Amino acid sequence: MDSITILRLQRFGSMGGLTGRLGPLMARIQQMKSKHESCGRDGEVQVERASGQSRPAALSLLLTGQSASSGSSVRQFLDFASQQNVSLEHLWHARRAGVPIASTLIVPAAGRTAMIFVSPLPASGALGVTTDLLRVACQALDPRQVRLVQTLLEPSQVPEVKSFTAAGFLHLGHLLYMQCKPGRPRRSPDVAIDVEVSHWSEPQRGLFADTILASYEKTMDCPGLIGLRTIDDIIQGHMASGQFDPKLWYALHHSTEPVGVMLLNPVPQQDSLELVYLGVAEKYRGRGLGRKLLEHAMEVATEGGFSTVILAVDEQNDAAVRLYRSMRFAPTARKLALIFPVP
Repeated sequence: MDSITILRLQRFGSMGGLTGRLGPLMARIQQMKSKHESCGRDGEVQVERASGQSRPAALSLLLTGQSASSGSSVRQFLDFASQQNVSLEHLWHARRAGVPIASTLIVPAAGRTAMIFVSPLPASGALGVTTDLLRVACQALDPRQVRLVQTLLEPSQVPEVKSFTAAGFLHLGHLLYMQCKPGRPRRSPDVAIDVEVSHWSEPQRGLFADTILASYEKTMDCPGLIGLRTIDDIIQGHMASGQFDPKLWYALHHSTEPVGVMLLNPVPQQDSLELVYLGVAEKYRGRGLGRKLLEHAMEVATEGGFSTVILAVDEQNDAAVRLYRSMRFAPTARKLALIFPVP
């Protein structure tokens, strides 16, 4: 499942999303594997897999915040899940006296990652129940299948942030989602570096892997992710973001030395071109290579007839944010990214 599908899932949720509204709101989703019981201040709570006749109520709670709401929201989401191959195998809920009070699902994605969603926290609280639910779900995961669980929250979702944090999630950073209309930018001066450019092919996997890893050295772009997944997982995840086109993946190298990398994927559902990743090896930073690559991305988008170019960037990556703003990218959303490395 690609990142745009994940964003559509988020649009079902009360936390909003970055693509068009698709239907009834869905809060967040998650995965668990074994039955668990915990006692909180409000009494015994059972956390167990939602299957069979218990699934509609768990889904309704996830989608609307009410376990007994109209079935139209559930039916609409089930249709969406079927179309997008979203597995409900890992739909779980917390119940008190047989009544669902929180539900959660983890949706696996490419590269041994997963997005986690959880039902809205009621005004009356239940922070502890939700925390237990999240913790048990993530700790039950098999790291051979999921290595990293992620969620994106609005910064204003303070109770949810507290619950995820208490469950063991780490703050990765705030992500800026940006976009611009493509055009032919004014060309910057040529870079005085003799580089060769290679497009993706399976024989070039090693070159792309080395170049991506070289770009991570002293990076300011979500440094908390470094070392949590293998490079093969990372590449697989990038390929699944949008529509993979090997002609739009570029690795720059000087002789055998990695220089920089740019990965572009079309997103047909949005008529957009996504800048999936842009990175330059530490030795070659500050020479205008990032700008040259981004200029080329704008030309590709123009020639391809895309209506927008989209990207996400760690807002603490000042150099990258300045570059994107100088190329007329404007923020469209801001999310707090939290991660749970599966042990």
